[in-house]
Amino acid sequence: MAEYTRREVTTVTVEYVLPSPVNWAEVRKALASVERELGEDARWDDAAWVEARDDEIVIRYPKSEATS
Repeated sequence: MAEYTRREVTTVTVEYVLPSPVNWAEVRKALASVERELGEDARWDDAAWVEARDDEIVIRYPKSEATS
């Protein structure tokens, strides 16, 4: 019989929020900040996500995970 364990994972998400519409220079500034924070991890396609919401643009990435 296989053994199993139970765990809960909590993820902290960092979000950069811009109003929509916004000029592209502000988007570039936000993306540069995210890239700087991610460092080497910024090279991965799914390191950060861009999402259009009602009246804002959100750039987000997971910061950390805690397992208990």
